[in-house]
Amino acid sequence: MWVMSKFSFKDILSGNVLSHDWLKKQYKLILLISVLVFLHIYSDYQSQRQQKQLSDLRKELLDVQMTHLTISAELTEKTRQSSVARLLKANGSKLKESNTPAIRID
Repeated sequence: MWVMSKFSFKDILSGNVLSHDWLKKQYKLILLISVLVFLHIYSDYQSQRQQKQLSDLRKELLDVQMTHLTISAELTEKTRQSSVARLLKANGSKLKESNTPAIRID
């Protein structure tokens, strides 16, 4: 930091600090640090974007799971033997419920 003490406030404001030999020698390091800072900021934004996207996808998955559960429950209710028999009777169908159990054919 002893090098920085050579720079006056007037040099910093006027831009003369950019023409000092120390800064000319260290431009590669300053450029490297600038690129690393830029990459760090970029990766942070990317990480935040991916986390938000993941959160949105989790919410969507939960919605789809709840819809699946609702539809599955409705289908189970509509396909029960008693519900089908009640629906056929209400529609005036001539189909009758079988009184004999099903036989397994091997």
